[in-house]
Amino acid sequence: MNINAITTTPEAQKGFYPTPPGLADKLLGGIDWDYIETVLEPSAGKGNLVKSATQKARKRRYHKGLEVDCVEIDPYLRSILEHEFKESEQVYVVHDDFLTFQSRKHYDLIVMNPPFADGDAHLLKAIEMQKRWGGQIRCLLNAETLLNPCTNRRKVLESQLAELGAEVEYIEGGFANGERATDVTVALIKISIPQVKEDSDIFQRLSEAAHLDEETAQDVTDMAVMDFMEQIVSRFNVEVDAGLELIREYRNMLPYLLDSFDKEDKFGFTTLTLCAGDPSKAGGRGSVPSVNKFLGLVRKKYWTALFSNKEFVGKLTSNLRDKYRGMVNEMVKYDFTLFNIQKIAAQMNAEMGKGIQDTIVELFDKMTEKHTWYPEIERNIHYYNGWKTNKAHKLGMKVILPIYGVFFSYSWSKETFNVYEAEKTISDIEKVFDYLDGNMTASVNLHGVLLSACEQGQTRNIPCKFFDVTLYKKGTMHIKFRNPELVDRFNIYCCKHKGWLPPSYGKARYSNMQAGEKAVVDSFHGDGKEGSGEKGYSMVMARADYFLSEPVNEVPLLMAGA
Repeated sequence: MNINAITTTPEAQKGFYPTPPGLADKLLGGIDWDYIETVLEPSAGKGNLVKSATQKARKRRYHKGLEVDCVEIDPYLRSILEHEFKESEQVYVVHDDFLTFQSRKHYDLIVMNPPFADGDAHLLKAIEMQKRWGGQIRCLLNAETLLNPCTNRRKVLESQLAELGAEVEYIEGGFANGERATDVTVALIKISIPQVKEDSDIFQRLSEAAHLDEETAQDVTDMAVMDFMEQIVSRFNVEVDAGLELIREYRNMLPYLLDSFDKEDKFGFTTLTLCAGDPSKAGGRGSVPSVNKFLGLVRKKYWTALFSNKEFVGKLTSNLRDKYRGMVNEMVKYDFTLFNIQKIAAQMNAEMGKGIQDTIVELFDKMTEKHTWYPEIERNIHYYNGWKTNKAHKLGMKVILPIYGVFFSYSWSKETFNVYEAEKTISDIEKVFDYLDGNMTASVNLHGVLLSACEQGQTRNIPCKFFDVTLYKKGTMHIKFRNPELVDRFNIYCCKHKGWLPPSYGKARYSNMQAGEKAVVDSFHGDGKEGSGEKGYSMVMARADYFLSEPVNEVPLLMAGA
């Protein structure tokens, strides 16, 4: 094809070099078309690059097709483009000279093979456009433009490419077999400009007024409650105020955003919609967002974060944690204030104190009674002659429990065990013994211990806070306690609660007990022989403040009014 026969302008006759298919493929290689919807071809010619781009996007299974804007200086080439793509509603010729092209539209990709003579000006213009919102650029330039930066414009381009971390590959003979052959070496340039991050004037102004610390942008599920509570409440207030100011400004701008000049049209819509929450569930296009709906969504965000905070709910047992997380929808009725947070904390403290007795006994039942149908677990129990019962039993230093979901059932998993499930099972046991221990034992990061064991392939003798754990794939967990006195306290507390120890236990000396009471103590602390339990019972009486005290509110969650 004679190129001069299809061009009518000197610019096109001098600078029109259609992109060969192989070079087009190389230029467009590595693009993830799932993220490309809008494309600009600023020197479209007769559409070689447009065809290549649309074909590549079409190969993506769920791609809905590209919307391509074309700029072409030559009238005859423009007519070829319009004819070539007349059946496609997605390709448009929008301007003639790219250097005079003015548009505020955002393009995900600018793909270009500009005239060799002033390719630097074209590429600089493309960079300027993409810097507004971010996007990709793929460009073919005469290599001389970069290798010989002899003009100010070339020097500026060189600096821009370095600043943006552009990839440049030099290709010899890229147009040697093209429709208009030339042996010029070309530079294949790939630029990815990230989305511009700009500070909100509204948020910045409100943040400064509230003295909001940027550190509160960290993951609020890990923050230390008492250190960051005032900051996170301030952040809530700033977010709410910023949103309300945005709604107020939108409401004031609404008369200027109508999709018709007929302001009396009560059925008209707006050209820009602002909504609170999921736009698909908004009240209708063009409606002003509900202030109360927005406020509820922000409240829910912060209450959810608080009830997920490890410091705030970490001492609760799993059933209490689940309860409070389930209260989030109720809490959206309340502002996220220090007063309301402290009110909830006081409620949690009271509920922990009220429910800890039942929690301890429930664990005792789980370890000693509930799973005795499992043969191996029968060894958890040490029977003794209880007060007016022959069903009394206590816990030993080793416990075997069934576990569910700790080991993955699918063979492709490379994880040693399910850390989340193991932690969920073990953490409640640790919490109960924390209460009994008065939080005197040094803390152990249970999640970190289990994660490290999982990564190292360890399932035996995993060191937790009060015991070592061994996990068996057959479905059991073996717990070996390290502190006999803590296990004794656990047994004493639960057996007293169940009425299996005599009423005088912990009140009278062994020598002052009646024969029946002594028999129970001998069976509980000794081997059942007369006098065998006196030594163990005497040790309990000597440290009654430890063995016999009520484990209530010893580990407060968060002091109300703190």
